[in-house]
Amino acid sequence: MDSRIQQLERKQKLYLMLREQHDAEVKELMHYMSVLTNVENNLVRSYIHTLLTDGLRHVEYIARIMADIEGATGSYHFTKKGIAESIEDEKNSRDILLKCAELASEDIETAAILKSISVDEEHHIKILEHLSELVEASK
Repeated sequence: MDSRIQQLERKQKLYLMLREQHDAEVKELMHYMSVLTNVENNLVRSYIHTLLTDGLRHVEYIARIMADIEGATGSYHFTKKGIAESIEDEKNSRDILLKCAELASEDIETAAILKSISVDEEHHIKILEHLSELVEASK
C-alpha cells in the first residue's frame, strides 16, 4: 500500500510540474506571437515561426500527458456540439475580419491581409464541417 501512495504522490508531483511547464509554454507562445508582428527580417520571422510551431507541439504533448494522468483521455475526442461551436466561432471571426477589411479599404495592403485571413477562416469552417461529418459517420 505504501508504494501505491508513493506512486500517486509522484503522479501528482509530475502533474503539477507539467502544469507549470504548460503555462510557461503558453506564455512563450503569446510572447512570440506579439513579437512576430514587429519583425520584418525574413530569417528572424522564420525562426519565430519555428519557435511557435514547436511550442504548439509541446503544449499538445504536455496536455495529452496531463489528460492521461487525470484519466481524461476521452476529452480529446471531438463532439458534435464542440465542433458546432468552433464553426460558429470561425464564422464570427470571418465576418469580423471582412468588416475590418471594409473599414480599412483605404489601406489596400491591410485590407488585403484581412481578406486573406478571412479566406483562411472560411477554409477552417469547411474543415470543421468535414470533421463534423466524420464524427457523425463514426457513430
